[in-house]
Order: sequence, then structure tokens, then C-alpha cells
Amino acid sequence: MGSIVAPIVSCIVGGGLAVATLMGVVTNQTSAPEQSPGTINSPEFSYGVTSE
Repeated sequence: MGSIVAPIVSCIVGGGLAVATLMGVVTNQTSAPEQSPGTINSPEFSYGVTSE
């Protein structure tokens, strides 16, 4: 009986962690611009620009 319960509990806990992680990423990327780190108007990196 114990050999059946452990994998089931492991799958449930792992699935819960995966869902929590994905929800955090989706919420962070789709939240309001002032709360989201990525915006179109002010890019994080200036590609093709070199600074000396």
C-alpha cells in the first residue's frame, strides 16, 4: 500500500508546484505595465547599440 501512495502523493505535490510556478510567470508577464518588468515602450536591452 505504501508503495502506491508515495508516487501518487509525489505527482500531486509536483503538479501543484508546476501549476504555482506557471501561474506566477503568466501573472507576472500579463499584469499591468507598472507591475510587469517587461514593456514594449522601454525595452530592457538595446540590441545593435554598442556603448564605448
